[in-house]
Amino acid sequence: MNLNKSNLYKLFLSLTDNELKELDKAVRSIFFNYREEEIKLFEYLLKTKKRNDEKLLDATVVFKHVFPKQKKDLAKLRHVMTYLMRIMKRFLVINEIEQHEVQKKLLLGHSFRKRNLEKLFLSEYEEATNHIQHHAPLSPELYFYQLQLHTEYYAHSITNKRAKNEDLQILSDDLDSFYIIQKLKQICNILSYKNIFKTNHQPQLTAEVLSLMKQKNMLSNPLVNLLYCNYNCLNEPDNETHFIQLKKSLLANAGKIETKELKDIFTLAINYCIKRLNTGGQKYFQEVFEIYKAGLAISVFEEAGYLSPFTYKNIAAIAIGLKEYNWAETFIENHKALLHKEYREGFYAYCLARCCFAKNDYNKVIDLLQEVEIKEQFTDLDARVLLSKTYYELDEFNLIEYCISNLKQQLKRKKLQTYHETVYKNFARMISRLIHLRQYDKKAKQLFKEELNNMSAVAEKSWLLSKV
Repeated sequence: MNLNKSNLYKLFLSLTDNELKELDKAVRSIFFNYREEEIKLFEYLLKTKKRNDEKLLDATVVFKHVFPKQKKDLAKLRHVMTYLMRIMKRFLVINEIEQHEVQKKLLLGHSFRKRNLEKLFLSEYEEATNHIQHHAPLSPELYFYQLQLHTEYYAHSITNKRAKNEDLQILSDDLDSFYIIQKLKQICNILSYKNIFKTNHQPQLTAEVLSLMKQKNMLSNPLVNLLYCNYNCLNEPDNETHFIQLKKSLLANAGKIETKELKDIFTLAINYCIKRLNTGGQKYFQEVFEIYKAGLAISVFEEAGYLSPFTYKNIAAIAIGLKEYNWAETFIENHKALLHKEYREGFYAYCLARCCFAKNDYNKVIDLLQEVEIKEQFTDLDARVLLSKTYYELDEFNLIEYCISNLKQQLKRKKLQTYHETVYKNFARMISRLIHLRQYDKKAKQLFKEELNNMSAVAEKSWLLSKV
């Protein structure tokens, strides 16, 4: 038996450094644990994590550490593992509750009401109501908590013989709000899934939900408004008016809505812009730039504290394309730390080099790209293409030949799809021809242009054309 395959160890590895520090306190607290063996096992897991050696997780080795003076009995070790798992689960539950202010107040209010502690209940109820109305970011769950909160108040009122007809109306309105928001969200999810995977899923009761939404005048609610704009954009993707409304609602309401609810909507808006860019809609460079900036302001693109290197690369590329060089450099520097360390240096160097190239600072491009290893295959190939372009701008034709040779070797090593392989191979072939074109050979230049224009798969096509 090896602990690295156990659920206990998988859960242990999923915890952040801060969570492990807090869990360490919990394991040693008599509120959570009164047994020494669980502390020893937890301490041992912390040590093995730092050393990263699977042999240390062999059950026999672990048993000797937890029970140093006893004969091997793996049943005892499994017993300790079970108890430690319980401690960890309890810690996670409490940790989750502590992060949700409304849920915490709701549970407290429920406890006070059951104990008939009216003053404490009303105090908690007022605080929760104030938090929902003025501080909590909007989400479908928030309206569920609001329904539960008013249900608790109604139960309290009945117990104290103070229930009013208005209380029932509030509960009905809460239920309608929760249902409309949750149903709108699910309709959008189904349409999004349908558009991507071409399925036959059909959202149910759409017309009824939209009718109820309008009947209750809910479009003034920022979350409902944004979900409705999202629905329209998904339902009629070719109608540009829907995108304009979606962007307007997104920029106006993003700061009021819980971040996790916004990610899919931001992605939809960005993908819409990219689709338009691919069909020649150049004004969408500015549109997508504004959407990216709004998302960065509320950390919507971050996942578990990290920014995707591809999002980082795309944002930098859009800013550079708009000649927002100062903004791009600031973004590249300030967000470098949000990249996972495995990709950090490579993507940072490539994005900064791309910005330097756009500013004609070619020597800086070479300095950045020659000394860095880029582990992601497409960004590595893009960096080699960028280096080739840089040598061309510096008239270093011998170095271009070397760079092209290097690019071709990389293409042989990497297992790319046919299309992607063609894109880079065509670039290598066309830049090789470009450096051998004679300045006054108009016929050769014309043939080069014609062949290049007829190519549908080639990297840096517009740059190559601009150099003829």
